[in-house]
Amino acid sequence: MNYAHKLPTLSLCVYLMLSTTSGLAQAVVPVPHYAAEDLLLQRLEALEVRVRQLEARNVALEAAQTVKPAAAASVAATLESPPISVAMKAAVPVVSLPVPSVAQVPLAADFTIGPKGMIQVDYAGYNARAGGYDYSNGTDIRRARFGFDGSAYDAFKWRLSAEYVKNNVTLLDAYLQYALTPNWSVTIGHVKTPYGLEGVTSDANQTFLEHGMAGNAFTAVGADRRVGAMVSYQSPRLNAALGLFGSGEAIKRSEATPDEGYGVNGRVAYAPILTKGRLLQIGVSGFHATNLAGGTVSIGDRPNVRVDDGKLIEVKSITGIASADSIMAELIGAQGPWAVQGEYGRLKLNRDAGLADLDFDGFYVFGSWIATGETRRVKNGVVEHIKPNADFNPDAGHWGAVELALRYDQLDLTDRGLSPLKRKAVSWTGAINWYLNARATLLFNYIRFRGRNSLLVVTPLVNGTTARGEAFATRLQFDF
Repeated sequence: MNYAHKLPTLSLCVYLMLSTTSGLAQAVVPVPHYAAEDLLLQRLEALEVRVRQLEARNVALEAAQTVKPAAAASVAATLESPPISVAMKAAVPVVSLPVPSVAQVPLAADFTIGPKGMIQVDYAGYNARAGGYDYSNGTDIRRARFGFDGSAYDAFKWRLSAEYVKNNVTLLDAYLQYALTPNWSVTIGHVKTPYGLEGVTSDANQTFLEHGMAGNAFTAVGADRRVGAMVSYQSPRLNAALGLFGSGEAIKRSEATPDEGYGVNGRVAYAPILTKGRLLQIGVSGFHATNLAGGTVSIGDRPNVRVDDGKLIEVKSITGIASADSIMAELIGAQGPWAVQGEYGRLKLNRDAGLADLDFDGFYVFGSWIATGETRRVKNGVVEHIKPNADFNPDAGHWGAVELALRYDQLDLTDRGLSPLKRKAVSWTGAINWYLNARATLLFNYIRFRGRNSLLVVTPLVNGTTARGEAFATRLQFDF
């Protein structure tokens, strides 16, 4: 068919159609084609940034599952970002994600770390009542500790810390602990041995400035912190531990005993009553130590405060010791704000043939009352820090917690097989403890002490003389 004669008419129709279409196009898309492509690219870039944000948030949240829920929530809040609008008028900038601090999240998905420390600053003023000893009044950094602890691969816990005491820095803890079950664990390294209630309780949670004299004296022979391996069972009511330990962090060679000494330490504590406001826990612990350095030990302790380092009672350089055995019984009870605690211990020194074995003993007992109504508590067999019902905040009318306590303490190193002299130390200590919060504490101790045949007597006689004195001591403590 010949359409030539119809071209003018077709041209007019095409022109009218194109004109109409062009008008509609201008009404719907008022931008050139390259602007639409730029907008699409911007949307894609925005989606990519959002995906990267969500991926980073996912990784941090998964890692935070090994720490406290509060830490996980903190991570979520830190990494949370508002949705990015796809209707962007300019190019999307590079987003810099915030980096959570070490205290908030683990270093990696299977490894956590956190700082741990304590400082105790003491002041003591002495008054000599008999014996002629010139005590050193003044201040002392009783202990300053710093280190780190954490977890690894879910089932492992670890700690590494050091301690500054009397111008010396020593290794404190360096161990790795593996959880066999929720209750059973194995610990290997330089660790506190299981011996005595005060011995296993943190020094930050003690009621008085110093442990009972018998606990200090006997611990130095075969307990305290040592290198070894220990198996532990922990539950709210029943707690037990048994371990094999060396002598310490290093071997001190002696021609008499060139090899390192070793020993077995164990403790069992059971709480038949453990409810809110009521507590009763009993326990027993002990150790067997052998191959002591040089077969020689010195036993004694200071008068419940250490600003002056003089020993109230001591037997020096007891020789011929083949081994040592000790047993310690413990009890702690609480009813509301009232509490009582005590320990009794014995130490036997087994000596070589021809030398008499020696027996020493000692004990302490104290009662306390928390005037602000808080209750003394234990957790996993050890005493916890007093946590005020209301932290110190004068603006709100809160003053923390206040505790009053009184202790009688005795260490008897008398043994006729060693000497006819009677060597016995006793002390009375009154305490006022002000817990500003769960971390900061002020302690005030008044100590009245007496030592028979004490080294604090300037000129002891054959039958012995007595050193008497008193001390006014205080401590500022902060732990974290």
